[in-house]
Amino acid sequence: MRPLTARERRLLALGLLVLAVGLLWLVVIGPLVGGFIDRAHERRDLWATHRRNERLIASLPALRATAEAQLRLAPRFALAAPSEAAAAEAFKDRLRRLATDEGFTIKAVEDVPADGPAGAVKLRTDLTLSLNQLYETVRRLQSEDAYVVVDYLSVTADRSLASGRLAPLDVRLELTSPWRPTRGRP
Repeated sequence: MRPLTARERRLLALGLLVLAVGLLWLVVIGPLVGGFIDRAHERRDLWATHRRNERLIASLPALRATAEAQLRLAPRFALAAPSEAAAAEAFKDRLRRLATDEGFTIKAVEDVPADGPAGAVKLRTDLTLSLNQLYETVRRLQSEDAYVVVDYLSVTADRSLASGRLAPLDVRLELTSPWRPTRGRP
């Protein structure tokens, strides 16, 4: 092998220097600088979390007041009864009062197993009423206390079709209302 010229030796030395600096950067300086950058990002994220938690802690009195207000309003959302059977009877009584107030006829009311979450009573009822009475009944069911969900509504107007004029409608409703247990009387 022939000896290297001065120019080739300088190029080889420069290449080895670049390689040494590159390795030094990859092995020592890069991870060190990267660690500082990563810790700076973590510190920034921790400060943001800290500020968010301070705001949450500062809002605890307002959250507590809201929770207490919701607890006072809880009776609006569910029937209060000592048992599920008592809740179903209270629900039936509510429907009977509604029928008396609105002037329609209840042909049948039966309990249906609730297929939703526990703590709900479900009824199927067959009614004979006018269109205005149906509107008022559904409006009152949705707006009065112990909220009710209409799961199913079927309207049959066979008598109107046969007579050719407006006649009472046959309506089937399936209604669900949540209930909450109480001790003794609701």
